[in-house]
Amino acid sequence: MSVIYLQRSERLMALAIIAMVSLSISLTDWVQRALPLSPPIVFSSLAAVLFMYWLPMLVSYVLIRRAAISHWFAQYGLLYLAIVAGTLVFGALRAQLLGIRVLELAEALFIALPWSSGIFVLTKFYLTQKHLKDEQLLRQQAELRLLHSQLNPHFLFNSLNTIAALTSSRPAQAETLVHNLSAILRYSLRHTISGRSESPTVNLSDELLTLHKWCEIEQCRFGENLQIEFKVDEALLSLALPAMVLQPLIENAIKHGQKRPLCITIGAHLEQGLATISVTDNGVGFPKSVLAGDAQTGLGLAITRSRLKLEANAELTLSNLPNGGAKAQFVLEE
Repeated sequence: MSVIYLQRSERLMALAIIAMVSLSISLTDWVQRALPLSPPIVFSSLAAVLFMYWLPMLVSYVLIRRAAISHWFAQYGLLYLAIVAGTLVFGALRAQLLGIRVLELAEALFIALPWSSGIFVLTKFYLTQKHLKDEQLLRQQAELRLLHSQLNPHFLFNSLNTIAALTSSRPAQAETLVHNLSAILRYSLRHTISGRSESPTVNLSDELLTLHKWCEIEQCRFGENLQIEFKVDEALLSLALPAMVLQPLIENAIKHGQKRPLCITIGAHLEQGLATISVTDNGVGFPKSVLAGDAQTGLGLAITRSRLKLEANAELTLSNLPNGGAKAQFVLEE
């Protein structure tokens, strides 16, 4: 069992909730007794919040933190005794304000039992859920780091092969493409998940600028046999999406299109109010086994599908066009 730890905002939220519950019960009790609301009753209700709940919760929390008390029974016992003490103090103040008898120790022990139990159980439940959520986030970040570590060498290997094919025949052009590749790698490294606590996203406009450089590398390799067109709604240029998520889709189309000239279209438009990003080609299309989910896709598509799910909660869908060709598409919330 771990030591209880709450952020400042969480502590304030807990105190506020307890205050609202306590005041509601206290004031409702006085209304049911048909007693007029008076300053002594109001002060008595506020004293209940302060001495029965707020101070016991704060004192027990500080002591648990300072003494590093990790056993749940000791944590609960400390909270229970603090509420008992607070109840006795409140009973004495209430007796002075309202002219009624002082609470006995047995009454304080009985009153503190349900309140301390409820507060402790709810706090533990909240911390357990928070811990599970934090663990899930850490696992997600670890998976994202793994996906990025797989993507970068995969991307670099394919791009260097493309440039190597041009080195002997067109050295000047190969040099230009090396500069392009350098800019692409800087962009990729700048937006990697490593060392960051949130998923890296970029604007669609930045993604397209880098994508143009990568497409130039591929078009130099294939010449007239490869045509790449961008059809992008300008209203979506500020759309946030995971970095380097479109390049593997284009690379997959080039690798498996098996048609020359191969025409690839990168589209971004609004469809029923949702931002739809697609990569289509006029190639042979996806095999039926891939569309049916009976066969695994390539590494690039697999990484892209996982990244979209983890970083943008989006699904990558694969389909074949009616007139021939493949289509990879995903939908993002603006």
